[in-house]
Amino acid sequence: MSDIVDFKPKADIEAAEQLHEFIAWAQAILPKGIPNRVHPSIRWDMNSWHSSGVNGVVFTVLASPRNVSAGQRQYMQPPFIDFAKAIVVYRHAYLGIKNVQSWLFSIKALEVALVELTGARDVTQLSAVVCNRACELMQLQWSKGNNAYLRSKGLEQVVALMTKKGLLAKPFRWNSPLKLQGRGSLKQQREDREKKLPSRESILALGELFNNNLTDPLDIVITSACALLLSQPARVGELVDVECDPIVFKENDNGSQRMFLRWYAEKGFGAALKPVLTGMGPVVKSLIGRMLPITNDARAYASWLEDHPDEFPPHPGVPEKGLDDPLTYEEACAALKLTLLEACSPRTIFRRNFVKKFKNKSLAPAAQALLDEINEGWDTKVKCIYVKGRRGRQRAEYDDKAIITLRKLNILVREKYLPKDFPYTSPFEDGKKRVKYRDALFCVRTGALNSKGIVATKDFGVEIAANTYRMVDQLASGRKTKGIFERHGYLGVSVNSHAFRHELNTEMHRAGLSQLLIDAFSGRTSMGSVYNHETVEERTQAVAVVHPKTKPSNAAKRLEKIRTNLPLSLRDVTELAGDSQDRVIHQTHVGLCVHNFASEPCPKMGSCLRCGKLVCVKGDDEKLKNIKEEQDYLQKRYRDALAAESRGEIGATEWVAAVRKELLKCNALIKLLENPELENGDIVWNTDDGWNLTNNAAAMAGLVEPQVIETKDQEALPSLDELSAILDEIEV
Repeated sequence: MSDIVDFKPKADIEAAEQLHEFIAWAQAILPKGIPNRVHPSIRWDMNSWHSSGVNGVVFTVLASPRNVSAGQRQYMQPPFIDFAKAIVVYRHAYLGIKNVQSWLFSIKALEVALVELTGARDVTQLSAVVCNRACELMQLQWSKGNNAYLRSKGLEQVVALMTKKGLLAKPFRWNSPLKLQGRGSLKQQREDREKKLPSRESILALGELFNNNLTDPLDIVITSACALLLSQPARVGELVDVECDPIVFKENDNGSQRMFLRWYAEKGFGAALKPVLTGMGPVVKSLIGRMLPITNDARAYASWLEDHPDEFPPHPGVPEKGLDDPLTYEEACAALKLTLLEACSPRTIFRRNFVKKFKNKSLAPAAQALLDEINEGWDTKVKCIYVKGRRGRQRAEYDDKAIITLRKLNILVREKYLPKDFPYTSPFEDGKKRVKYRDALFCVRTGALNSKGIVATKDFGVEIAANTYRMVDQLASGRKTKGIFERHGYLGVSVNSHAFRHELNTEMHRAGLSQLLIDAFSGRTSMGSVYNHETVEERTQAVAVVHPKTKPSNAAKRLEKIRTNLPLSLRDVTELAGDSQDRVIHQTHVGLCVHNFASEPCPKMGSCLRCGKLVCVKGDDEKLKNIKEEQDYLQKRYRDALAAESRGEIGATEWVAAVRKELLKCNALIKLLENPELENGDIVWNTDDGWNLTNNAAAMAGLVEPQVIETKDQEALPSLDELSAILDEIEV
């Protein structure tokens, strides 16, 4: 009986082999597949790659607490964790996408669902049921906003990749069952707007603080950083790459000088000259003048470190010995600025306060080799030597093999205290020039700032004073550490540093700048519309201006006529279009019809959704209900058409295309009629697809090509689809 083995289907074996090859490929490409992005210390067996340059990548399980030490975290288990790492490498190294969080979060939910439903962590046995369960877990974990939806879309991409690479024993097609949430009620939209924009109190407080005679270096750093973020739309993370001399002047067409800043934008935009907002030029000059005295010493220190990579950082406590001369433990502690205690030997302090601090840290190969040398040469056997003439007194002797020198300590000190990208403030990518610490405006010695200002520098490092964590901590209120507002008496005032970017983007929209120009000014390649927080009233007016047939006047009167079944005239809906006729128009089940039935019957044979003479009125709930019923019917027809196409039935492909057009039109129409930017009583005109009885007969007789009919411009007005796209740009 011991010779009996479980039967494995061929598909399972092949999928397992493909998964093994995929993981082996990722293991081979990890150290070299992400040039200039990851630290050389990155290893496959690490549970976190965050400190090695792959930001935010920690292979913890779903819902693992974040505010605990690394030893208390719960991590993914084999063999699933190897699959997760391979997916991260594929997205980060092969696809070149820095942000891997959407995929990693979905994978975390996938592990839990897989164990719940299959009892194992074999991803080759993935199924649609497991994916649906993962989506349920995402909804429980991320209940606010569209976070669960966005991460479920990441899972869609993971499943598509696994299918493409042959990693599934039973391939399947799967779409997320989660739906994108709407923007909510007008009240919710206003609340969301208030959260994302800075309060008037915070702006006034920062202005007062900036113009006061501040002496605390921390206050100067925070107010200067905020002023810089208010001078042009930027991200707080981009402050690390601001040079100490970033100003460039260019001459305008009228001969005047315009101030620009040399800037490096995140998220793929890269280096650019960004114009400073009119009126903020003197502020930018002032903040640079305030920052330079605070940061000159740190930049000089960074310059020395860069120019002398093989020398130990100088300070008064460094022993006067050569780089390769052996050091005693007392001399090593003096070089490392470690305080000696009477109760502890220098050997103990060196090991406890320096060597053990490297535990669970990702190190470069040279530093790891030195640390291994010290640990392997460490004598664990205590030899007690009695002190002659002193009764009961004894001292311990050890036979440590490792030799400590300043050259070796220099390697370990730089590994421990310097940022991993030093001498650059950010990863050096794609051959693009980045800023060095010796040139960075916000460069300070590590530990040089606290709530009381400059204190004794800590150890041997340099850092960026206006980093994300410090900015968040100082601009908040009600925390354990008092922020800048609380320290100066502005109780209850707080602001998110990213709110400045939202504020400037919104003001640029109000000024009439195009979205393309705003995106370029803001240093981004996409997502621009989410920064627009114009009020509902402002954006409603913008919609009315874009589409002249969206008539804002007499809206209440028009809607009242519809609800009370009073006759509607053509003038009620076409006054802005200049139509002088005044005849009663026909009402259909989905809206109003302006066709003149006295001249000819319906040329569309009742196909209203394809007709350019259909008028829909916002607020007509009964018509909207009918359109939604039409949507349900079209969705069923579309599914039936797809099924027929999959069976290879003749004409099914044309059927799919035709129904799809009607369904898209219906969806767009519903979206417009539910848009909170339009007032009740406003009207939306449909667009014509060009087909009617006459054109259909002409096409069948070969007198005209179908493409000519479909591409013919029916009216000199935006189509429904175009208007839908315009609304998408105006809203989130």
